[in-house]
Amino acid sequence: MKKASSINILLIIIILSGLGSASCRKNFERLLAVKTSSVDTASFLVKGEVIDVGTDSPDYGFCYSRDPNPTLGNSQVVNLGATKTPATFQTNLPVSDSGYTYYVRAWAGSNQGTEYGDILRFYTNGKIEYYYDNGTSDYGWKMSEGYDGYMGNLFPVNTSGRIKSVKVYFNPYSGAGSEMVQVEFFDQERRSIGYTNPFTPVASSWVTISGLSLPYNGNFYAMVHWNYVVTPTNYLAMDQSGPNAFMDLAYIFFQGKWSKLSSDPAGNGKAGNFLIRVTVQPGSRETGSVITEQTLQP
Repeated sequence: MKKASSINILLIIIILSGLGSASCRKNFERLLAVKTSSVDTASFLVKGEVIDVGTDSPDYGFCYSRDPNPTLGNSQVVNLGATKTPATFQTNLPVSDSGYTYYVRAWAGSNQGTEYGDILRFYTNGKIEYYYDNGTSDYGWKMSEGYDGYMGNLFPVNTSGRIKSVKVYFNPYSGAGSEMVQVEFFDQERRSIGYTNPFTPVASSWVTISGLSLPYNGNFYAMVHWNYVVTPTNYLAMDQSGPNAFMDLAYIFFQGKWSKLSSDPAGNGKAGNFLIRVTVQPGSRETGSVITEQTLQP
């Protein structure tokens, strides 16, 4: 009887026919082994291998699911045809859901049975844009010249992963010059997790800063930082009448103190959120919901 190496062949099934005599085992033995080689988390490219088919011509492919134990019966299935000889194969999985953990493995089978390769795990790399404004500005704020301070939003999210980009909207101020600000990010304990390059606040326009890869885990702050500017800047726009204004996520950090802008003596006493939108690439998604999110294509 042929013996399979445990190093080269991951899964083996022996199908017997007849009553199980030694001669029947030799005559009807079928050796089938399949292997899942790798999965590319950036493009969902998964690779597999049919190592041995015996005398069969099995169908083969992949099955994948958010279930940790994907099978042909409980998962999305990709059938790549049949083979009479050992073969390597690959395909891009048509995954549409963003921000989830998926499990995938190769399979090969015929009317005599099905075998599976090892289970591999991957994260979908779709992006989510978090925002709490309704796209219109009701008010605007800026830090006076010569002062060091921050204004921005708390993002009460239930994911973890990487912050990839941020965009900010500014209202015009007639005396604005070419001074630069930057967006800085803080975790829920208000510890710094990174910042953008400095940029000039452009009036009546979204300013988008891409190319970020800052780790976050749950709630975070995105704060515009005025660092002792010597000439005025445009105003950071604020939504105080939209459907999410009640969340009151706008914060100020000034002279070592964090406070909600609505309760700060310098504020106007109204709840609201700044027009700051952050796009993230989640590494995992937990249960729960986000008030406003927009799912983007990978």
